Amino acid sequence: MTDEQTILTLAQALKNSDQAIMVDLLLNWQQEKARINDPEAFHDGTWWVYMPIRAWQEQLSWISERTIQRNLKELNELGLIRIGDFNRYRYDRTRWYTVNEEKLKKMISEDRGKNNG
Repeated sequence: MTDEQTILTLAQALKNSDQAIMVDLLLNWQQEKARINDPEAFHDGTWWVYMPIRAWQEQLSWISERTIQRNLKELNELGLIRIGDFNRYRYDRTRWYTVNEEKLKKMISEDRGKNNG
């Protein structure tokens, strides 16, 4: 994904540029997990990223941890991302994230259709 036009289209569809950037980052991290073939990151037939909120905030320094949490919740409610728990230990509450690429493609194509029609 990661071309600027696609990110802009996603930002427009979501009406939130920070969420679009978050989806793009997540896709890039997933692609890296797939590239290195990380067996611990493959669950339920797809690649997942293990990501504490603090790590998100380090990457997105202009967004507060609370806003990152809210954005992730909203993206999950939209069906654009999935949130999982594949941790080895019960006390580890770090979440895993993956992009629903079918939903992403559909959202982008619908938005492009609205703007071209």
